[in-house]
Amino acid sequence: MMISRLFTLLLLLCISGVWAAPTSLRTSTGSEIYLRTFPGEGNTLMLGFPCDEGLGTQEARASQSLSRIGLEAWLPDVLGAHSLPAVASSMEQLPPIEIAEVIDQTIKLTGKKVVLVTTGRGALPILQGANMWLNQATPQDRAALIGIILFSPELYAVKPAPGVEARYHSIVSQTSLPVFIYQGQRSPGRWWLEHLKVEFARGGSKVASKVLPNVRGFFYAVQDPTDEERAMTDRLPELILDAIKQLESTQ
Repeated sequence: MMISRLFTLLLLLCISGVWAAPTSLRTSTGSEIYLRTFPGEGNTLMLGFPCDEGLGTQEARASQSLSRIGLEAWLPDVLGAHSLPAVASSMEQLPPIEIAEVIDQTIKLTGKKVVLVTTGRGALPILQGANMWLNQATPQDRAALIGIILFSPELYAVKPAPGVEARYHSIVSQTSLPVFIYQGQRSPGRWWLEHLKVEFARGGSKVASKVLPNVRGFFYAVQDPTDEERAMTDRLPELILDAIKQLESTQ
């Protein structure tokens, strides 16, 4: 009864225009995850998990641009919730159950279609959390998760040595969610991109990708960006929108 009243209240708030996104989400593990939110009038929401040293500066700028054209964006501070240092490697320490609960709460609170976005080592816990959520979600809720956009994902089970075939974490071949991968042309991961796509396909994922010319894997987070990388960073909103369209076309 209480849950029913809660959702009735949320619905009335949305209809009356009083709705405001929450400032934080609390998980069953006791974590309070603070949010940066960028309202959008459309029915799609980008749920981004920043990995550029945990700060998400460029993701926030892209989110502001996307919100102006109707795409809502939420950036949960998953590192801050665990007082983890603001470095990319900290992403691998995140509990997948918390990612699953963030996805669940976002879909239930907003009623919007959701697309996940992350980069580098963030790919591992986000995929694990998404898979955990998919395994327990209702068919209706499952349909609300459009897919995931990965920028230069690092999903190696063991860092590949020269001349040795890359081996990936088991979550790659267990993923059934539609996936779009962006890989920088100047990144070593570019040479394993097709191999990674094959591994994703083993789990039933529909996978698309694009190699971004003349940039490194983390082009929008590097300390010494080239002119090409600055230009590509300015295109982040466009890249995200293009990937979302590709993911939507697979549904």
